Amino acid sequence: MFTRADKIVIVALVLLSLAAYPIIKMYGTGGGAMLEIESMGEPYAVVEMNQRETVTVPGALGDSIIEIDENGARFIETAGGDTSCIEQGYVTDAGEMAVCVPNRVLIRVVGKGNIDTDFISR
Repeated sequence: MFTRADKIVIVALVLLSLAAYPIIKMYGTGGGAMLEIESMGEPYAVVEMNQRETVTVPGALGDSIIEIDENGARFIETAGGDTSCIEQGYVTDAGEMAVCVPNRVLIRVVGKGNIDTDFISR
């Protein structure tokens, strides 16, 4: 089925892919990654991901507090008593988002590698 040369090429491609993964992961979203913040369906702010910052965002039930640091961005406090927003943890890569549904606040990472389409169906 596969010749010896075919197997060598396949193994070489797999090893090359595995070796390239850390490099792509390290440089894929860095340099230019931004955090888009929406409140009640409207754009609220755009913040650079490479700086430490705490942003207070007004929502439908009160304020949500978003922390941005070297680990990414996350909700650290939100109004309404629902902790599912906080439990979502950090968003770090382009295309990732965290949503506080009761308070209608959304954070989304955008950058060079961002793809606007989540799913395509025919």
